[in-house]
Amino acid sequence: MSASRREDYLLRQAKAIAAMLATIAGRRLSGDADQARSELEQAYSLLLGSQGDLLRQVDAATAAKLLGSPERILAFAQLLEEEAAQEGDASRRTLLQDRATELRGAAE
Repeated sequence: MSASRREDYLLRQAKAIAAMLATIAGRRLSGDADQARSELEQAYSLLLGSQGDLLRQVDAATAAKLLGSPERILAFAQLLEEEAAQEGDASRRTLLQDRATELRGAAE
């Protein structure tokens, strides 16, 4: 894939994730937690593909290297922030927020 085609693909993917996040947040805020969680998992699958399980388990620096582009790293951080917003356990919520912050730093 040429560099411009890859960049176009990454931008389209980032826009799709952003649109999904808006829908997910709307569902969460309206009290439809199950649907919000389901759509969050779909967004993770769209962004991470077959590497999803691995990327969600490795440290932020390794995940950033595997994701490769700042757009994908930032999209992953946004998904983690939404997961944190949905999380009922305070310590897990903090871990997710910290990971998102680390990823945002790695994208710069």
